[in-house]
Amino acid sequence: MTSFGWKRKIGASVQRTAVSKFKTSTGVADSNDGDDDEVNEFLGMGEIDWLELSRVKKKSKVLQLEDNLAKSTRLKQEGTTLAEAERYWEAIKRWDEAIDLTPDDATIFEMKAQALMELCEVFPAVQTAEKAVSLDPRWWIAHQTLGRALLGLGEIQLAIRTFSKAIHLNPTEEELWLEDLKWAMDLKKQNEEKQIEIDSINSDSEKENIAEKENDSVHLTKQTTSIRAR
Repeated sequence: MTSFGWKRKIGASVQRTAVSKFKTSTGVADSNDGDDDEVNEFLGMGEIDWLELSRVKKKSKVLQLEDNLAKSTRLKQEGTTLAEAERYWEAIKRWDEAIDLTPDDATIFEMKAQALMELCEVFPAVQTAEKAVSLDPRWWIAHQTLGRALLGLGEIQLAIRTFSKAIHLNPTEEELWLEDLKWAMDLKKQNEEKQIEIDSINSDSEKENIAEKENDSVHLTKQTTSIRAR
């Protein structure tokens, strides 16, 4: 591969301006001994290697990303420890800070959704779990957590559909079959039986009302006939 870079001869005043701007953008510290020693890594005698400057600037950004990732990992672990101690609001605070640093980490949203469910914050739990699913659609745990949050919201049919997606992604996970999906199906069956019972009661009540009206009508007819006979 051919290596190349573009260099341009510049005057001393322009060089100092470039160095100053570069320090500001890359975070290179100032030196009490002047610019020469510090800038020798990036500058030639009266010229700047712009390719090298660009490479160092990119390296600085990479280091910043690495710092964010390390801090986010620490905050995520602190949140996990707090959640295990049932200090859920404190855990959520740590995870929110981690999300600010790594907003594409689906695992943080999934754990936050679990904590919100423990706090009976059902609707925010659904929203947070949906975010986890959107960030990692092929992660079965995110679908499982979303299904549980939907059950808490009373959306049984949606929960069944979500658990089914989780099973499709990980069909060997027995917990999905024997606990989550079974739980949702049992709730659906209970609701259907309860609805049948309610419909039956309503039907019996309606029949009683009709019978009462018919009796009232017969009684009124008899009274009318008796009056006419007199």
